[in-house]
Amino acid sequence: MGEDVGLNVNKSALIYLAPNVASYVGGDITAGVLSAGIWASEENTLFIDLGTNGEIVFGNKDFMMCCACSAGPAFEGGGISCGMRASDGAIEKVSIDESTLEPELTIIGECAPIGICGSGIIDLICQMLLKGIIDRRGKIKRELDNKRVRFNEHDIGEYILAFKEDYEGLENDLFINEVDIDNFIRTKGAIYSGASVLVESLGMDFEVIDNVYIAGGIGNNLDIENSILIGLLPDVERSKFKYIGNSSLVGSYLSLISSDARHKLEEIASQMTYVELSVYPTYMDEFVSACFLPHTNIDQFPTVKETLE
Repeated sequence: MGEDVGLNVNKSALIYLAPNVASYVGGDITAGVLSAGIWASEENTLFIDLGTNGEIVFGNKDFMMCCACSAGPAFEGGGISCGMRASDGAIEKVSIDESTLEPELTIIGECAPIGICGSGIIDLICQMLLKGIIDRRGKIKRELDNKRVRFNEHDIGEYILAFKEDYEGLENDLFINEVDIDNFIRTKGAIYSGASVLVESLGMDFEVIDNVYIAGGIGNNLDIENSILIGLLPDVERSKFKYIGNSSLVGSYLSLISSDARHKLEEIASQMTYVELSVYPTYMDEFVSACFLPHTNIDQFPTVKETLE
């Protein structure tokens, strides 16, 4: 009842908790799978919730495998020097001029920038790689002579997105440094390696995937091409990708209005098989390989290989 859990609702309101599958694959994911329709589809779907835990589901109506990888808060701007959630003032898109290295910024709310959100970080790292500012390890090239590139007192490289004197009210320069990039590379590496191991655990590879559903708060402005180029998402046909937004909220709405949906949630949870990545034999090797731009084995990313060459 509502009064038992302290919610600000009618005291007699019934409270339903969506079932979890494992410690880090909770009711938000079963609700997301419900709304995504994986449980009813014959097509192989890879479902990725881009959040701190990075939950991933792979399957169809006959089977569903799931895992959680410790991606960290970087998709929501956490652990990044000038990172923030996707809200007014957040840089959400970035392009960099190849000759001048000057950035062109798209800012939520069309106001002065105050930070950079997850989709902006993905764009920025991709652009820095393509325009020769960083190498595939994510290190800023020391030979660059440009006002946008500097090295601090600890010899850590920085790329300046916005100088404080260029924007009224901006107290400090907005930048990304090599530590930020390294944090984000580990985050994207956790997601890619988790997806890779999940598919591999069934003796399959990414070629069998029919759909890739992206959920989470990173926003509609996630650039799929850039996400593939940095090695966050698998290099498969672009038409297979679809951003489905806050899928757990949609699943919650369904369970609120339908007893059939609540029964289906219980079925989904019982049908999902959890893979514990920390004890999976090849996971750490795959994770280390994925902590590169896009991957130490660039043959896993044929279109990226062609672009970088």
